[in-house]
Amino acid sequence: MPLITLDNLSLRFAEKPILNEVSATILKGDKIALIGRNGEGKSTFMRVLAGEIEADDGKLKIKNGIKISYLEQTPPEDNEKKLFNVVAEGLEDVGVILTQYQQLMAEGKLDQAAELQEQIDQLDGWQYLHKIEIILQRFTLNPEAILSTLSGGWRRRVMLAKALIQEPNVLLLDEPTNHMDITAILDLEKMLKDYHGTLVLISHDRSFVAGIVNKVYDLDRGNLAVFECGYRNYVKRKDNVLNSEALANKRFDKKLAQEEVWIRQGIKARRTRNEGRVRALQAMRSSFINRRQKQGKVKIHSVAEDEKRTSKVVFEVKKMSYKIGNLQLVKDFSMLVLKGEKIGIIGGNGTGKSTFIKLLLDELQPDSGSIRRSKTIKLAYFDQMRENLDLNMKAMDFVSGGRERIDIGGKSKHIIGYLRQFLFTGKQAMAPIRMFSGGEKNRLMLAKILSQPANLLVLDEPTNDLDVETLELLEEMLVDYTGTLILISHDRTFLNNVVGSTLVMDGNGIINQYAGGYDDYLSQKQSDLNAKEKAKTRAKPAKKTTQATNKLTYKQQQELNKLPEKIEKAEVKIKEIQLKLSNPEFFQTDASQEALIKLARLEADLERYYEQWSALE
Repeated sequence: MPLITLDNLSLRFAEKPILNEVSATILKGDKIALIGRNGEGKSTFMRVLAGEIEADDGKLKIKNGIKISYLEQTPPEDNEKKLFNVVAEGLEDVGVILTQYQQLMAEGKLDQAAELQEQIDQLDGWQYLHKIEIILQRFTLNPEAILSTLSGGWRRRVMLAKALIQEPNVLLLDEPTNHMDITAILDLEKMLKDYHGTLVLISHDRSFVAGIVNKVYDLDRGNLAVFECGYRNYVKRKDNVLNSEALANKRFDKKLAQEEVWIRQGIKARRTRNEGRVRALQAMRSSFINRRQKQGKVKIHSVAEDEKRTSKVVFEVKKMSYKIGNLQLVKDFSMLVLKGEKIGIIGGNGTGKSTFIKLLLDELQPDSGSIRRSKTIKLAYFDQMRENLDLNMKAMDFVSGGRERIDIGGKSKHIIGYLRQFLFTGKQAMAPIRMFSGGEKNRLMLAKILSQPANLLVLDEPTNDLDVETLELLEEMLVDYTGTLILISHDRTFLNNVVGSTLVMDGNGIINQYAGGYDDYLSQKQSDLNAKEKAKTRAKPAKKTTQATNKLTYKQQQELNKLPEKIEKAEVKIKEIQLKLSNPEFFQTDASQEALIKLARLEADLERYYEQWSALE
């Protein structure tokens, strides 16, 4: 059933086409990902669907009675309202009356509150009061908290609650996962999978998008291509489209076509990924595992060994603890960071990720323990709050400081050539920053940070607001980066493709380190849990019983007869998955995450089957 129909919609800003005679139909139950480069007009397209902007030409047809709810990309920061009031605003008139009623009751003005009760009865508003309370609980939001006091991730939760309270037929979400931790992202992913309405979604988180959508809208230079498939199949089909486009471009004037050809070829190269880079990443992870095992067997702090490795040590953390008030953020933590390591940091909001970085960089002092730092550190730091941009400055001048050439890795590069690596055309490089979208500004910030002569790169949530193509570019640059990298991110695919080990901040000061990216962490955590469970089982004293000599019941005998077949099937499936994961190309696909989770489950099942067999025999 069509809910929204776009009939030859056109929209231009100055000389740039945002929508070029776009036609499409959004059906009931569609879950659509809106994909496109930063600056292509994805957020503008969303605002057209929400009715906030009118197209220059064409028709937008919305079925009668359809309710559309829109979550904007940037939540309000200066809102001094209580969370109850903000969420209630999503109910329009009923919400306003309920807010007034709650306020009068809190102030003890019972007579005035009684007057509003009649209006609430007439509007059948008490059910909505209950709904507000339920959705606040669902998002773990304190109704008395003030919106402006919350972090970016929590503000997005509030605005999402406000959007959902309306029970819309069509939900429009613009970058809903920005500043959210991985746990919150997984919760939202499950919520949207179970959502029965129609969804249009903009997100840079590839794992998040792949787990939800059944259709992809690709916005490219004003043209909209509709892919009737999930995200993973879209990536394959898009590559074929880009190949055909590259061949077609050769027939055009070379000078006009070369920038677009270069950009498209770059995207294709990053999507297929360089096998050498994959091998380098796997070697880095293997090195971490070997070092970790060695530390368990050999005392590593001998003088002779310290002298050999002095130039290689970036940070040596010993038994570090830190707390703020009664909140323990780091407890008795030790870690060795060597030159060239790439470490990811994940954890819930409030677990102390940014504080941990400040401790490493000597911006805060630990309560106990010590941190030894290399004296040769040259730091480049990308803060999640971003530095202020001079909107009137040209992009190239912002990155180069006004110079025509900059030094990158010991080689002199023209600034326009350098910015091409970040998908900026020559025209964009000379444009003022005010002309850029939010994602393009972040891309420009990264270009500046990565141009600095640093041997330690610290990135605090660098992926927010970036499009998929820029993420793939950033992945490529970070894998090639020869210095030491410390990365805070909630993007699971990004972590899988870049880091050699992952620090997990579990709360209450507990920090654990795992080899590999996010999927590897999940697999190792499951293995650790299985090992602990097995140890508990072995630790239980054997009960004195005479049942061993008794015959099995019919049900037990049937169960024993089925176990060999179950074990054989589990072992075959485990080998199949292990064979897939041994392929570097498969290891870098989104499907590898599901494979790792399935592998952990199968290994747990196999162990359980053997235990059952041992007990029954």
